[in-house]
Amino acid sequence: MKENEFFEIEMLRLMQNVSKIITKVEDEFLKKFHLTHFHARYIANLFRYKRLKMKDLNNLLCVDKANTTRAVRDLINKGFVEKVGVGERKFDLQLSENGEKVAKEFKKKLDTHLEESFKKFTTEEKKTLFRLMNKLSEGVADAGNI
Repeated sequence: MKENEFFEIEMLRLMQNVSKIITKVEDEFLKKFHLTHFHARYIANLFRYKRLKMKDLNNLLCVDKANTTRAVRDLINKGFVEKVGVGERKFDLQLSENGEKVAKEFKKKLDTHLEESFKKFTTEEKKTLFRLMNKLSEGVADAGNI
């Protein structure tokens, strides 16, 4: 195996490991609300932007319409998200009062976890990692369009 191939495989393994750990942290926190990491990004984005259309969630999360429909239906049924607006098809989504409470707790948990995760990094290293991850994200997206 070429050195470059080994490096790329090892990088992929490390990224998968980081993703797995974050998913586990999210699942452990959200299980008391009968939610999973599947719901986490929807809650986080509705908390951040306050009101969004389904289409906006699709675009922000880079997921298809079916995933968003399923997640939002689940969150509405569990009382964490509500529709705002008129009509069956013309509405925005926002967190309910209960959803806001969960989102605040979730953000606090995630912030603490990330702060602990990055405590060995300098500010410059964090900025460099951010730039590199953006570059990787663009490369992965471009490669997917081939």
